[in-house]
Amino acid sequence: MNLPLPLQARETLSRYTMLQPGGAVLAGLSGGADSVALLHWLCSIREEYGLGLAAAHVNHGLRGEESDGDEGFCRDFCGRLGVPLHVRRVDVKELARERGVGIEEAGRGARYAFFAECAARAPKAGAPPQVALAHTLSDRAETLLMNIARGAALRGLCSIPPVRNAVYGNGREAPAPPQVVRPLIECTRAQVEEYCESNGLAYRTDSSNFDTGYRRNAIRREAMPLLGLEGGPLRRMFRALEADEAYLAAEAEKYMGDPLAAPEALKGRLLRGMLADAGREPTSARMQELEKQLQSPLRPRGGWCTRLPQEMLAPGGAQKNIHFEPLPEDILLDFIKNLPKMPKEGLADCLDCDTIVGMAAAGRRAAGDSMRPVNGAGTKSFKKLCQERGIPAGARENLALARDALGLVWIEGFGCAHRCRITENTGRAMRIIVVEE
Repeated sequence: MNLPLPLQARETLSRYTMLQPGGAVLAGLSGGADSVALLHWLCSIREEYGLGLAAAHVNHGLRGEESDGDEGFCRDFCGRLGVPLHVRRVDVKELARERGVGIEEAGRGARYAFFAECAARAPKAGAPPQVALAHTLSDRAETLLMNIARGAALRGLCSIPPVRNAVYGNGREAPAPPQVVRPLIECTRAQVEEYCESNGLAYRTDSSNFDTGYRRNAIRREAMPLLGLEGGPLRRMFRALEADEAYLAAEAEKYMGDPLAAPEALKGRLLRGMLADAGREPTSARMQELEKQLQSPLRPRGGWCTRLPQEMLAPGGAQKNIHFEPLPEDILLDFIKNLPKMPKEGLADCLDCDTIVGMAAAGRRAAGDSMRPVNGAGTKSFKKLCQERGIPAGARENLALARDALGLVWIEGFGCAHRCRITENTGRAMRIIVVEE
């Protein structure tokens, strides 16, 4: 049985412990029916929960005047509700080209990174900030079918999670990720449309949703009506899958220290988690490469290379030897003791050995390279980092880089990645030294 949206959403809040009283909540707002219904409903309960409510809209600039119309609609809607709205315009096509990813992935990453930034700026409240997104049971069913087509395992069959504690897209490279909650995840699209109609809510319709050249649109318009994946049976299935996945994930945690010793049923979860924690999409190819790195007989204990010379010769550039030198224990202890006083430059070329996944190796620039430099504001492409420093295109090819199985860990002149920085919990460290000949 399908309850009215307000009752169904309240049941979901209780089941998944969403929306902590007195907390700050940022609602993603596209202008579509789902996000309009979510924000309107959140307004109806904000006094009851003592919520500090705001909204965020990303204009991807993909549909010209129509995209601008969506932005204008969101501004007007939030104005009438008395909800502060944060807006960002992003050239998603250019972003996708810079990062070497598809437009959909680039747009998703831009949205989630912006949501994380906005949540981080929210006034301190009685509970950590949360991002509320308007995914529905219908979205979850569509994603289930898409994941089946990709050959997904149990985690993929769970589809869109009701609660996610990390913002996908940039992972640790984004600002401290807020919890993502989806109060409408057990509401069908029909329930959303009924709610909008009964409350006189206008909304925008994305014209690209009618293009069945996109797989999700084809599933929505052709497969879903045939399969009838809606309502109570679908909710029960997802709840059962979630329980199984939660148990296996807890078992996998026991093998965090040695992923390769884990049973096959758990190993994949560990590899996916390692990639996701580093802000990398856990594709099959990346998982295979990560497993290969972990199996390397050259990998010393802890997964780092103590000394690996790498000759590099760029056009017009100097030959460079890149050395990974162990940081003496007394120096490391002194660094840790004085971390609050240490200038960033003093630690830029030092890495926490136990953050390295696989084997650290020197190399050259590759398509899609990106990194958040130590204590930097966020992840940026290699090209963007160089542009901001005024490094001409011809000189960029001569910069030395180091990467592990998850991506860049260090760039000459920029220092280490934020995920590899020395902290008070660092047990072993190394320094990268560049010697030009």
